[in-house]
Amino acid sequence: MNKTNLNHRGLSLVELIIVTVLFAVLVPTSLSVFVGARKISGQSYIQHQAAVTMGESADIVRYLRNLGFDQLVVGDFYLIRNPGTGSWLVKGDLPDKDTYERHIVVENALRHADTNDLYFDGDSGPSYEDADTKKITISILWAPDYIPLDIITQTMYVTDWQKVITY
Repeated sequence: MNKTNLNHRGLSLVELIIVTVLFAVLVPTSLSVFVGARKISGQSYIQHQAAVTMGESADIVRYLRNLGFDQLVVGDFYLIRNPGTGSWLVKGDLPDKDTYERHIVVENALRHADTNDLYFDGDSGPSYEDADTKKITISILWAPDYIPLDIITQTMYVTDWQKVITY
């Protein structure tokens, strides 16, 4: 047998150490990337669900308006799913157990006294309350175990569409 063939039969100790070190460095790094991607995917799903919940809440407000504008009374409300039915209930206090808090604030809209334009936060000058236009702020709040408390908010203005409003 040739001497050169004996040197190439297996791995040398140096090669084995190099492979072990590379393996020890690369495996935890790739696992942390995988775990991080999975966590981001979970957050995206939760944020998507919150956006869907926001859309449902806005649809409920429009539905109440279409039933009768007097259904939109001024106040703070919490929308919760009616257990087992998939329908919605309106409560005046915080839901007991729910992933998402759906908080709705109904106010009379403010208008500029001079122009009758809507009066927004930060505007100045005299204003008056318009009972025929409601400012509705919907906030969706959620706090899953693995991300910090988060919130999305939408403000919409609705009018009594069955009534002729002149300014």
